[in-house]
Amino acid sequence: MNSKMNHSLSHYLHALSTANWQTLEQFVFPSPTAKEWLTEQGSLSRRIKQSCTSLSVELVSNHEHHMSQMTGEEIGMLSQEDSWLREVVLLGDNTPWVLGRTLMPVSTMKVGQFDLSQQGTIPLGITVFSSANAKRDSLMVASVDINGSTLLARRSRLWMSESPCLVAELFLPESPVYAMEKDA
Repeated sequence: MNSKMNHSLSHYLHALSTANWQTLEQFVFPSPTAKEWLTEQGSLSRRIKQSCTSLSVELVSNHEHHMSQMTGEEIGMLSQEDSWLREVVLLGDNTPWVLGRTLMPVSTMKVGQFDLSQQGTIPLGITVFSSANAKRDSLMVASVDINGSTLLARRSRLWMSESPCLVAELFLPESPVYAMEKDA
């Protein structure tokens, strides 16, 4: 990742963690394309892969995250326990497109078939949506201002084998959600 992206990463992560999440009914989508991307019910990784030649994942962090560092809203959507935190950048054709932040309760990892700590550079959506009973709920969206630019984000709870994880995704400036708007 280039130094400009590394410098911006902390701004992006902060914006994602402090976003003002809104329901789909409350949010004013800037365009039909943005609405399609933000409301994607399947795997965002698969959707990105359809828009590029090469999808890759750069692991930013992957560690246990104490409950005291989580927001009340995050705890309410998961459980009152420590979670595993995984932060990644999804790159389309070597360009950063999406910053993803996933929280999974540690107890879920111990009893389920899915261990977030071992996910590595495999896109989360590919793994989750390979499960027959995967589903998404509590989808919320936001726009965040970073360095004079408005970026779009979404957050949802994913379920695999009746175990939850919370995924937040920030669409970075070079993401196709914006490029398509410029071309339209």
